[in-house]
Parts: sequence; structure tokens; C-alpha cells
Amino acid sequence: MTFGNAPMWRALGFSAIFLVLALPLPGVHAEDATPTPEEYVGHAGGDSHLLPPGEFKLDNRKQLCGQRPTVIDNALDDYGAAYPGFLIMNPRLLDKVSTPVKQWIFAHECGHQFRGPDEETADCFAVQRGRRQQWLTPEGLEEVCNFIAPAKGDGMHFSGSHRCEYMRRCYEDPNIK
Repeated sequence: MTFGNAPMWRALGFSAIFLVLALPLPGVHAEDATPTPEEYVGHAGGDSHLLPPGEFKLDNRKQLCGQRPTVIDNALDDYGAAYPGFLIMNPRLLDKVSTPVKQWIFAHECGHQFRGPDEETADCFAVQRGRRQQWLTPEGLEEVCNFIAPAKGDGMHFSGSHRCEYMRRCYEDPNIK
């Protein structure tokens, strides 16, 4: 499935890489199944590079995911992905979506860092973070929903409409401060 001219999030799971952690990259020893950010950059090649925590920007806004660095990989076949300990972002694809969607993608991948591989949990983490940090408004949430709406469900992901309904409930949770 595609979204515009870009791949549709690998069945809407930017985090497909996160869930394939048992498959090491070439040159990564089996006992070290998860590559380091440096190993990922070495394998990805091209213009990929590593940014220290807090140095990645989306529309001139610094993005932070604890002390985790961000790998920039314009050849990634998705908008973003995550390995334990670092995020991977594809600015070439991110440039094609609105600021709220970009920030939600980053926050979603960050959610995997703090909450694990579950997609709904990462979705909820992202919208609650956006609400708390005041970069995600109800209108921005609708942009995110419009972005994921075409997604069909699969073994790892619910359909885009289901994910959107869940995110709306997470966003409206009165316990979020």
C-alpha cells in the first residue's frame, strides 16, 4: 500500500524494524542481535548519519527521546523506525507530511523506546506526549488520523480507523497532565 508517492509505513508500523530485532544486520554478531546506532549507519551507508540526543529537528523544532540518538536514513523504506536504544528517521519522506504528523511519527517511535513494541501503546504514548507538550491539537490529531486512515489492518496493526479511534480516546484521557 502506498500513501501518495511514499510507502505506507510498512503496513502502518513505522516500527517494523523494532519488531525484527532478532534479525541482526550483516557484521553484527548473533549474540548482539540488536545493532548499535553506529553499526546501523555503517550498514545503511549512503548519506545516513547519527545525531546525538536532541539534535534531530522537525520543522526547526528539536525532538527529544530521552538520551536516545537518532539515525538519519533517507533510504529507509518508511517514515521512521526504532531499534532498542535509537530511532531512525527518513527526512525525505517526512518532508511530505504536515508538522503534526511528523512530530507524531517521531513520538510514536519514541513510544516504542519507553513502552515496547505494541503499536497501540506507542500510538497512545505519542498523542498523550503531543497533548502534554502542546504540539498536538485536536486539529493536528485529525491530520494524523487522515494520514493513517487508508491503512488496512494486519497481524501487527489494527486498521487506521481503529487506531485513530483509540488515539482519540488516549488524547481525551482526563488523567493526562
